[in-house]
Amino acid sequence: MPAPARSAFALTAVVLAAWMLPAGAQPAQDCSALRDCAAKFCHIENDIAAAQAQGNSRREAGLRRALSEARGSCTDASLRAERQDAIAERREEVTEREEELAEARRDGRQDKIDKALRKLKEAQDDLKDAQDELLR
Repeated sequence: MPAPARSAFALTAVVLAAWMLPAGAQPAQDCSALRDCAAKFCHIENDIAAAQAQGNSRREAGLRRALSEARGSCTDASLRAERQDAIAERREEVTEREEELAEARRDGRQDKIDKALRKLKEAQDDLKDAQDELLR
């Protein structure tokens, strides 16, 4: 496809996508390049747009309140501290789950070992999510 036809096709696709959104709704923003409070605001704004698109006025109102509060109180340093606290809590959880697994292995009951392994995996996944959140 020649370049002019491709750009016309791309423009048509963008116009069509925008036309399909409900009145007042905006397409989701790409928040991946943003960090800290700016990323938090961007994600809340995307959630607001999604609530508008779904016609969920109660969720939209709640998200608008959340955005207002976040804009009034969020600082990059406070957000980073909250996220570091969350990581510390998740690490404690992983340690507790490792101790439970060790105890289950001492008891030798496979059903308890399997359950402890599942809980440990879940705690490790939660820790990874918290660590990933710190990088956002």
